[in-house]
Amino acid sequence: MQAGRMDISDRMEVEGWDSNMEEELGISLDELKKWIDDAVEKSEMVQKKKAQLTELKEWVEQKEEEEARTGGLINDVNKSLLECEKLVKATYYKNGLVYQESSSEEEGGGGGLLSSEVIEIDDDDDDDVIAVGCLVPPKQTGTPGKDPAMMMFMLFIYQLNEASTALQKTSQQVQKLVHMVSKPSPGIHVSVPAVFVSQAPSQSMTQPNPNATEDELKVGMMILGKKRTKTWHRGALVAISPVGNSIFKYKVKFDKGKSLLSGNHVAFEYNPTLEILYVGARVVAKYKDGSLVWLYAGVVAEMPNNKNRMRFLIFFDDGYASYVTLPDLHPVCRPLKRTWEDIEDASCRDFIEEYITAYPSRPMVLLKVGQIIKTEWEGTWWKSKVEEVDGSLVKILFLDDKRSEWIYRGSTRLEPMFNLKMTTANTQEKKLAGQQRTRPNMGNINIRAISLKYLILTTVVLCF
Repeated sequence: MQAGRMDISDRMEVEGWDSNMEEELGISLDELKKWIDDAVEKSEMVQKKKAQLTELKEWVEQKEEEEARTGGLINDVNKSLLECEKLVKATYYKNGLVYQESSSEEEGGGGGLLSSEVIEIDDDDDDDVIAVGCLVPPKQTGTPGKDPAMMMFMLFIYQLNEASTALQKTSQQVQKLVHMVSKPSPGIHVSVPAVFVSQAPSQSMTQPNPNATEDELKVGMMILGKKRTKTWHRGALVAISPVGNSIFKYKVKFDKGKSLLSGNHVAFEYNPTLEILYVGARVVAKYKDGSLVWLYAGVVAEMPNNKNRMRFLIFFDDGYASYVTLPDLHPVCRPLKRTWEDIEDASCRDFIEEYITAYPSRPMVLLKVGQIIKTEWEGTWWKSKVEEVDGSLVKILFLDDKRSEWIYRGSTRLEPMFNLKMTTANTQEKKLAGQQRTRPNMGNINIRAISLKYLILTTVVLCF
């Protein structure tokens, strides 16, 4: 009887339900509810949502397991790094050295080395240079993707691999350190080298991507054009005139005036993609001089990496060097095949050609803040001081007029680099002269002549 009252109470909760309808329909309210629930449960939409929820739950559980496993791996790596650091400190202490935690840039010129020492550093390997007393695993930058959780997981794995590589390299470097400490160089009061340089091949291209296609230039589009002032300005492309051999001239209308320009003197207004950029690529970039900012032509000298904080190093046509970001770049529409040939200044053109053809081999002087160095300006060597080091650039303060300037650390305007270049040139000249002196006379060969030739050759080899 009580159960019957509960049924009646439940039925009364359904708004608008008439108990007489049960007799007409031949079905109770509970049976109707069950029938509706079964129908909803079997519907395609509900089944699909349930499957999605199940899949999502499994995915979340999988990610939680991966995160826990990755966390354990990272903890193991951190412990290994600490153990490795203890090993380095112990090696230093054992050999009477002082362990200092500093960057490779700040260690340049220290440790009893000559301030003019120059060490050749490959472009991609600049990240792997470790100064004496420095053990810093490289920082990595993740790339955004469609699955943030997966990208984070991949980043963890990538960092794990990098840390493992760093441990292997550090182990080798510790062995080199012990070897160098036990065998100092004769005639030079120096206990350890400034840096160890890895010789891994560079991954940066110095030629255009063969899969990249040239974007079309259309009349009416907005582009950038070079004016007589050598600065670049925004304008409208109003005409395209063929001049033969698939070469065209482009008429650009600026806010003031018009210019008829070749393809290497016009640039797209948009920012380039990484796929079309390479070391030596011709670009137009923001040129900053104090509070002044304008657009100027240059070439890409460095692609983004962890060492330069994901920036492009640009060598401008006037010899100025600066780091810029991708939004500050514009690709030249039809650059010359040998991009440096577009540079008017002969000394800058020769430097860029030598830089690109020798890349990734880049000799640079290692400097630290506060170091005194002679720097060339307008044909005269001036006493100057290092104010700041940023990647491949150094900020030089001229002590006479208190003027500051950013200079590429491989520039011959820095006295150590100039001396290196002069020494190399003299050495090559002497070697060439030695080869000419020792060239045998094929018409008069005898034992005495052969002995004299090898004596001269041996002398040249020992000298150089």
